[in-house]
Amino acid sequence: MKIVIAGAQEVGTHLAKLLAKENHDVVLMDSDIKLISQLTFMNLMTMVGKPTSIHSLKEAGVPECNLFIAVTPDESTNIHACILAANLGARRTMARVDNYETQKADSAEFYKRIGISDLVYPEMLGGQFIAAAISRPWARQSVSLCDGNLLLLAVKVRDGAPIVGQKLMDIGRMHHEAFHVAAIRRDEDLIIPRGNDVVQNEDLVYFVTLPHKADVVRFACGKKNRDLRRIIVLGGNRLGIQLCYYLNRKYDIVFIEDDELNANHVMDSVPQVKVIKGMKNYIETLQDLNINEHDTFVAVGPDSDSNILACLTAKKMGVGKSIVEVGDVEQVTMAQNLNIGSTVNKKSLTAASIYQILLDSDKTNAKCFSLIDAEVVDLTAQNNASITLKPVMELRLPKGITLGGLVRNGVGQTVTGQTHIQPGDQVVVICPNESIATVQELFTK
Repeated sequence: MKIVIAGAQEVGTHLAKLLAKENHDVVLMDSDIKLISQLTFMNLMTMVGKPTSIHSLKEAGVPECNLFIAVTPDESTNIHACILAANLGARRTMARVDNYETQKADSAEFYKRIGISDLVYPEMLGGQFIAAAISRPWARQSVSLCDGNLLLLAVKVRDGAPIVGQKLMDIGRMHHEAFHVAAIRRDEDLIIPRGNDVVQNEDLVYFVTLPHKADVVRFACGKKNRDLRRIIVLGGNRLGIQLCYYLNRKYDIVFIEDDELNANHVMDSVPQVKVIKGMKNYIETLQDLNINEHDTFVAVGPDSDSNILACLTAKKMGVGKSIVEVGDVEQVTMAQNLNIGSTVNKKSLTAASIYQILLDSDKTNAKCFSLIDAEVVDLTAQNNASITLKPVMELRLPKGITLGGLVRNGVGQTVTGQTHIQPGDQVVVICPNESIATVQELFTK
């Protein structure tokens, strides 16, 4: 497949590397020669060119491409570039946007008529992610999969939890109908575990489970449930506003924003929240707000280091749950190791969302969630695919690949060695980034 990507920042670069590893014909273009000159990845063609220049688009091969993706930081540039690409002959186009209105059904139809096949709004993805983390405060991450039939949970476990010190094979015997341990983050390493692996203190464990079995995961991890009500949000931007759209009215939300214009925008967009503006010293502000009496602290300001520091301060001051946005993908693991709480990165969410659309363009409800070193994807088994020929224990799956769960006839279930995948099953797969092409072949050939 020939793919042209406009925008060599983190989202575009991450996508380009993933796709090039799968031997797609990928061209990554950007008007900034400094960004392009830093890329030396094999099998990746780069070029300096303006995404809204017809000459540059032609030079990049857009008229012959199967897919054109515009992920520059500027929404107008992305929309303009996609319109040009579609009219030049690109078979499909995707644009990163900054406007919630683009996600409405009538807006999507309008953009399709002018040549834009898909729109991705990072703040909406981030808002959904944070709202899910608030709904299950005992989990670091909570991601709905397969149209809500399965659930991915990431939980930090510590000494005293029932599963700490246990082999996965023993955990599986006890809980095979409730959940599957899909991956483990241990310090800097992401482990796709096998039966003999042991869950250790301070592991961040990723589970695939059924929504109604989430409490079984909670009990196994030794976590107590809390009903969060009072939330402080540091940063009055689009991400904070999107979060409010995904929380119901039971929450008492206070925004801290030192920019007057941003503060006023929050009040206009979500009038039900309280906004404290003009406060330069957020530590004094948190003290004045009696943060220890609040359930949750969310830091989504423009500076990642400030967000991390604010969350560490809030935790020290007694807040129960903290959620931090970090701008760079490389900072996610570092933030997780600081035991701050839940960590959100809009760039990885955006790249994952675009990548899943590419994996299966016919599945509008498909999910792809990045674990930094691996991907969580859901794929549908085709007739006569090799994944359907034998029970899982006899398939000899490539190392580092695990099947977390499946949906059959609209009903979710976990996967064990005895499970026999059937054509039409929608299966959640956890695998290294570079193995996605291999996994896809298992489901199609």
